[in-house]
Amino acid sequence: MGSGKRNFLNLAGFAFAASLTFALVPGAASADALHVFCTAPTPTCTSNGSITPTSTNPPTFGFKKSPDTGSADLLLAVLIPNSAAGANSESFTINGTFTGNAAVASSLFSTTAWASDTLETYLSIPATPINPIGALLPLTQFYEPSATGYFVYKFDFGLVSFGTNDPVFATSFVFPIGSVVTAFVKTTVCHGGTCTDNWVATANSSALIVTNGTSPPPPLPEPATIALLGAGLGGLGFLRRKRKTIAP
Repeated sequence: MGSGKRNFLNLAGFAFAASLTFALVPGAASADALHVFCTAPTPTCTSNGSITPTSTNPPTFGFKKSPDTGSADLLLAVLIPNSAAGANSESFTINGTFTGNAAVASSLFSTTAWASDTLETYLSIPATPINPIGALLPLTQFYEPSATGYFVYKFDFGLVSFGTNDPVFATSFVFPIGSVVTAFVKTTVCHGGTCTDNWVATANSSALIVTNGTSPPPPLPEPATIALLGAGLGGLGFLRRKRKTIAP
């Protein structure tokens, strides 16, 4: 077989692997997203590409928006593993800095735990990127193996402005091990008397897993990382098989 056809097959294999990778990475099609960060006295943590568990409990943390500009209403969500004692009956307050509301008491969203589908579907928030439970629960189960879902507590912090002073949060509440902290922001756009809400969420990795140890074990790979590895290996296998087929 000629070199031109061989090169075409090589390129086709790489294109197939790349397209499969893109399709399997959650939130890949969305330009806007929220990203969590830790601030002193909590050790540095970031979530742009991976979830960083923190052993500081309770942590001091904040959220950035990408693109990191503009004002929006911020809804904080705390996900407590349903296997934790009192998971559906917690009562605590989170304090905000650079937020419209300085202190907000917890509000349990539902007495039925989130255990399937996406967090956006569970909360009835049409936000993107989406956050499937499979992107968060395996890491929680690494620290809390009995967990099968989460009870979700909401905190409406009102208007925040991203950029120079990103919103920062602190609490005296000690989170149950394996808890997740995430957020949503909403902007409202009006044209000709018709207003539309635009919701932006975290993107799977843009969440904080809270542990209660001093040296948390390494986190499990995220589903997106597993998908990327699988797609890459699949593409290499495809190319090897083609090369054997077309070998003289």
